[in-house]
Amino acid sequence: MEKLTKEKTDFTSGRVLKKLILFSIPMALATLLQVLFNAADIAIVGQFGGSQYQAAVGATSSTVHLIVNLFIGISIGANVAMANAYGAKDETRKHKVVHSAMALSFTSGLIVLVAGLFLAKPILTAIDTPSEIIDYSTVYMQIYFLGAPAMMVYNFGAALMRGVGETRKPLYYLFVSGVLNVVINAATVIFFHWHVIGVALGTTLSQYVAAVWIVFDLRREKYGIGYSIRKTRFYKTQTKKILGIGIPMGLSSCFFSLSNLLVQSSVNAYGQTAIAGNTVASNIDTVCDAFASSVEKSVVTFVGQNMGAKKPERVHRIVGAGLFVCAAIQGFYGGLCTLFGKYICMIYNSDPAVIEWAIKRMSVLAAMQCLMSLMYSYGAALRGMGYSFFPMLINLLFTCVVRVIYLTFIYPYLPTRTILLVYIVYPVTWILSGAMQILAFYIVMHKKGYLGKRKKREIAAE
Repeated sequence: MEKLTKEKTDFTSGRVLKKLILFSIPMALATLLQVLFNAADIAIVGQFGGSQYQAAVGATSSTVHLIVNLFIGISIGANVAMANAYGAKDETRKHKVVHSAMALSFTSGLIVLVAGLFLAKPILTAIDTPSEIIDYSTVYMQIYFLGAPAMMVYNFGAALMRGVGETRKPLYYLFVSGVLNVVINAATVIFFHWHVIGVALGTTLSQYVAAVWIVFDLRREKYGIGYSIRKTRFYKTQTKKILGIGIPMGLSSCFFSLSNLLVQSSVNAYGQTAIAGNTVASNIDTVCDAFASSVEKSVVTFVGQNMGAKKPERVHRIVGAGLFVCAAIQGFYGGLCTLFGKYICMIYNSDPAVIEWAIKRMSVLAAMQCLMSLMYSYGAALRGMGYSFFPMLINLLFTCVVRVIYLTFIYPYLPTRTILLVYIVYPVTWILSGAMQILAFYIVMHKKGYLGKRKKREIAAE
């Protein structure tokens, strides 16, 4: 049984595509459940509270992602560090990685908690959140960020488990906490009429359930992790490695969130109904992204293990498999939204005016989601190889900066301004970023001498 488990979690040999799909499915479902935390808030408060409360929750999305994504990005560094140690079969390094990572999770959770409480209102004001919903949005964010320590503990713990090939357990924990979230949301909104307070409270309590559960599992000796709360500390080398890979990843996510804040500000100018419609469509988008981003994280883990095992010749196969699966998921989603978008939107809100605004966003973004597969697959490979700086720089220049330039200096001066011309900035920057990620990947592969059949044969013979 132990041998079979190791074969399933060892990604340094065997067929890549099959293992990548099987590894991604539980993680995709777990990510989807995390997405459904917010989606449940949006749907329940929209159906039983009204568009005003739905817009209030939706107006916080970009701000929440801005603050949270930096630290969740750092957890990717823990994933790569653990995957390297696992691939190298280095038990001492695994011990240091898990305890350093959990120390970082506790620290970052407290930082996010404080930042969320004090920065919520200023940021919402800066992006021109309408006055009729800003107080509701602020209350939602502040309660939401009370769960930040639990959110960080869960994400770092899940990243460590992914590094050793375990994705099912985090799914179980999120499933139970997700059901709890929906129950609390329904009870507080439908019966107690707490609206934004109720849905934020449900999300926060659910996150603590998932966090406690994953800590208990990390304490077990399975896969040689053996986490001990008393031994939690920062090991210099491993902490430096986690931060070296994770901070660029986190900053890269922040750049996306910063540019999305600017997009949110542009959408806010169209009024409360447009905000509600944008909220509905963006939450539907996150369902697709839950699956696509799980493939991205799988590529990071696969590449990390193979680099730890000194098998870089398998990286091309991993990237190709990731690209294929990611593009298939996003292409299917785009077709689904094109054909049935109206009916999908009705799950979140039955107001025809809100649905009309939601369809406008979906007509641009859903149809072009597959363009993101290039950015996801090649960027993930670079991170798995330890080169997080390049994806960060590319996202800064070709996502954040381009969006800022367009929405600040071009869009306001167009003779005809529509919300479609706001949304078009997304696929344009996906293409630019994807192209540069590919270029950076091949530059690194060439520099390291991993290109060419001769070099592959030499590596394989070692």
